[in-house]
Amino acid sequence: MLGAVSLLSLAACQTIPVGKRSTAQAIMAQRADVLTSRRLSNDTQSRLLGAGLQADDCLADMPRCIVSLQKANFSNDKSLYGAYSELFYSAALRFKDGYRCSPSPRELATDYAKQYVSDTPPPPDPKTGERPIDCQAALEDSMLQAVRFAYIYLMYDWIQKPERTDNSPNTNTDLETSLTAASRGSQTIYPPHERDVQIKDIYNAALDELGDRLYENRFKPSYQVNDNRIQINLGQVSTEKAHSPTRLVSSNQINLSKFNSISRRDGFGVDYVMILDDRYTVSVRNQILNSQRNNLSLQERIHTLGHLPVTLLLIPQGNDLDTLLKTHDFTLSIYDPFETQRTTVLGQTVALSANFSAAYGMWLSDNSLSPISKLNMLSKNFQTTQPHVFMLEPYDPNKRVIIMLHGLASSPETWISLTNDIFNDPTLRDNYQVWQVFYPTNLPILENRYQIAELLQAAFKQVDPTVSAPASQHAVLIGHSLGGVIGRMLVSNDDLRPRLRDLINQNPNAPDAYAMRQLEQTVTSRDAFNNRFILHAMPQVDRAIFINAPFRGTDFADRWFARALRRLIHLPAGFLQTVSQNLTSIFTEGELANNPLAGLFLQNGASQLSDQSFFVQLTKNLRVTPRVTTNVLIGANDKDLLNALQQSKAAADSPTVTFYNSANLQAAQARLDENQQLLQQVKTEVTGDISDGVVPYSSSHLDGAESEKIFSGKHDIHTDPQAILELRRILRRQLREYPTPNKTMNKAASKI
Repeated sequence: MLGAVSLLSLAACQTIPVGKRSTAQAIMAQRADVLTSRRLSNDTQSRLLGAGLQADDCLADMPRCIVSLQKANFSNDKSLYGAYSELFYSAALRFKDGYRCSPSPRELATDYAKQYVSDTPPPPDPKTGERPIDCQAALEDSMLQAVRFAYIYLMYDWIQKPERTDNSPNTNTDLETSLTAASRGSQTIYPPHERDVQIKDIYNAALDELGDRLYENRFKPSYQVNDNRIQINLGQVSTEKAHSPTRLVSSNQINLSKFNSISRRDGFGVDYVMILDDRYTVSVRNQILNSQRNNLSLQERIHTLGHLPVTLLLIPQGNDLDTLLKTHDFTLSIYDPFETQRTTVLGQTVALSANFSAAYGMWLSDNSLSPISKLNMLSKNFQTTQPHVFMLEPYDPNKRVIIMLHGLASSPETWISLTNDIFNDPTLRDNYQVWQVFYPTNLPILENRYQIAELLQAAFKQVDPTVSAPASQHAVLIGHSLGGVIGRMLVSNDDLRPRLRDLINQNPNAPDAYAMRQLEQTVTSRDAFNNRFILHAMPQVDRAIFINAPFRGTDFADRWFARALRRLIHLPAGFLQTVSQNLTSIFTEGELANNPLAGLFLQNGASQLSDQSFFVQLTKNLRVTPRVTTNVLIGANDKDLLNALQQSKAAADSPTVTFYNSANLQAAQARLDENQQLLQQVKTEVTGDISDGVVPYSSSHLDGAESEKIFSGKHDIHTDPQAILELRRILRRQLREYPTPNKTMNKAASKI
């Protein structure tokens, strides 16, 4: 009986319960580590168990832990250094949480008191007998060691190993060498190691923490972290027009949830945004308080990037393993990812990571563009009457320029999806730079066209005085709605004066002959008027893309709710006074009230988009200069049409369940092609009934366009993924026709 009980007890000790779990649970458990779950990874825990160590004891005394793990190491591979890195990062988190921390030092009045306190160690804890430590110093040191060992792990294959001097056949190295020799001649391919990703994340997180702390007092040539010295290498970033950065923000700390996609480049390093001190910031408060907001020079309205994406790389100095383990010297290099895609480390070309969306997101967050746009529309006293242009990256003379013009009551925020997709497309990102124009849409359209043209020419002249760089050629202009109307005027060489005279003469309220002669003299001799009626196509632009642009106006502007809104839109008081004085010098107030010319300068932008407006009558037949290629994107919001397309024969024949095979792929392509053909047939069959809900097809259509595509959608199709895909195709077509010069950014930038 006793033997049976003993046997059962022995069996119980040997039984390991095995339950069930899903594949997802297994993967999550396998990938859990100190970053994702605040517990050590399976790999590190296995190391500790193999050395007979407990995690808490190990983290409490890291030097002893390192020595113990080294003695228990029976394989000369990099996994040991991955465990070191995770352990140091875990120890740093304990210090961050206040483990064994001494209280913050008091501010003392005299140098004697400060010296006395610094020389006096803190008293031990009465319960544990342990003396508290300086957690700030311990945290920084542990993070730095996490970076050191993560770097050794990640670069292990290229680090010089010590040469063997012991020929004893019993060493671990001999065993590993003999196994390697046995497998020589056959190459085994492995998938990416999960552990590599974990250690890379620990490197990034530790550098993230160090970067925030090191930059609290701005960049210095070097920093001291206990016994370790970190040398700062600003590299190309330091040449950014002597800007002094005000702060660094990690891309991990920036909420980009409103972006459809995040523009990243995989590689080594940590992504930050460097925010510059002298950046221009748009806000309602600044506009209200700035009495000079409408007296800025052209140069003051050209804004270079104030939010620089940068990549930080922290590397311990040394080429061999022994030096890397002992060195106290580190180098923190800061790269501009637009200029540098890769660098050289230990003789190897290493790709540098980048996050382009983070800087763009910070710029949007830093500038209240949409509220300012509404303030311009509805306020009379705090409006701006001048456009601004924002360059969304440091100027590159070898990149083509994309100029974006937003629509009525809008702002550059409307281009979030398109801009981010350009950043996310390596071909477009490497060959284009984006300039976004922000202008007051309540101003008369002729005035806006003149000021925007003047501003853009000044911007090109500022960055390229000789007008010889590739960036000053083959630019692309993209305009949505009112921005498209202004955009067409920017690529036209028409003289509007003859048409102006004809329209005035045809008007039943035409002025008398003397007033007409005065008007003609004014229009033909005064530069201020000539500059607004004689159009000059921008020489830098040879492709223009128009999206839902009401070239011939829209009846939407005359509907009751639109008319009510138009009455709320004010022209700036100063602008209104100046224009009125010029016109009343020619006409009496009664003549001016009935003069169509008043419709060009005394009506706001919203009123001028009416298909009955004098502006539309003047400009509806504008010609685009032949050297400029045009593309047109139009939205169709007709429910009956869209329902018919959805129920078309091509879609009706689609099976309920499809399997992946060649036949089904071909059938799917055929259905998509037929639906697109049906959508394009709308142009010739039912154009009178097509509208995006605001602008009819007949107003957006442009004769002579290289392409014209209709998309199912409303007036905001420029945010639709299918329309953005078409815009990317057009931009790539422009690059095929006019390739940019070979860029030096593809070469290794430096050696570390």
